[in-house]
Amino acid sequence: MILISLLAIVLLTLAVAGFTVLNARRKAAASGEADSDSQSFVGGVLSALFTVVLAFYIVFAWQNGDDIEKASQQETNALIDVYWQASIAPQPRAAVIQSTISEYTVRVADHEWLTHGAGATDPEAERLLAELRSQVLALPADSEALKTSREQSLQDIRQITENRQQRVTIATDDQSFNVVLLVASILGAALMIVFPLLIGLSMRPANVAVMALLTVTLGFTVYMSFELLHPFSGPFGVAPDSFNAVRETFETTAQPAS
Repeated sequence: MILISLLAIVLLTLAVAGFTVLNARRKAAASGEADSDSQSFVGGVLSALFTVVLAFYIVFAWQNGDDIEKASQQETNALIDVYWQASIAPQPRAAVIQSTISEYTVRVADHEWLTHGAGATDPEAERLLAELRSQVLALPADSEALKTSREQSLQDIRQITENRQQRVTIATDDQSFNVVLLVASILGAALMIVFPLLIGLSMRPANVAVMALLTVTLGFTVYMSFELLHPFSGPFGVAPDSFNAVRETFETTAQPAS
C-alpha cells in the first residue's frame, strides 16, 4: 500500500512537471493581459482555506489516537488494581479472578486490537469482562477487608468497562465529520496544484521545480492524512503497549519463585 501510494505521488509529480513544461505560459499571461493581482489574491485565499481545513482535520483525527491511548492506560491501571485486590480473596477464587484478568489482557492485546483496526469489536473480550464482573460479585464479604476489596474491584471494573467502551466507540465510529474534512483537504490540495497550472506559468526551470516540489509535498500530506483516519493501524496507529506491559507484569507475577 505504501509503495503504491509513493508510486502514485511520483507519477503525479511527473505529470504536473510535464504539464507545466508543455503548457508553458497561457496566451493571456504571456501577452500581459492577465490580472496578476487578482490571481495572487485568489491563490492566497485558496491557500489559507486549505491550511485551515487541513489543520482542523489533523487536530480532530489526532485526538482519536490520544483518546485511545489515555483510555487504554486508565483501563490497564484498573486491571492491575483488580488483580492485586483479588489476592486477598480466598482460594481458589483469587486465582480464578486473576486468571480471567490475564486472559482478558491477552485477548485485547493479541486479538481485539486487530479487530479494532478493521472497525469492529471482539465479543470474546466482552464475555471475559462480563465473567470477571460476575466473579467479583460472587466474592464473599465476611470481613471488612474482603468487603472493601470487593467494592474497590467493582469500581475498577466499572472504569475498565467505560474506558473499553470509549475505544470501542472510536473503533466502530464511521468518522463522518473527519471524512468530510479529509475530502475538503483533498479538494484543497488539488486546487493548490491546478490553479497555478490554469493561470499559466512560464517554463522556467524554477517554476517547474516549484510545481514538482508542491505536488510531492501535497501528495505526501494527503497520504499521511489518509493514514490518520486509522487510529489503530498504520504509521500513526496506537499500539496496545499498555496491555502488553501489563501482560508481562501478570506473567512475571504468576511464575513460581525459584
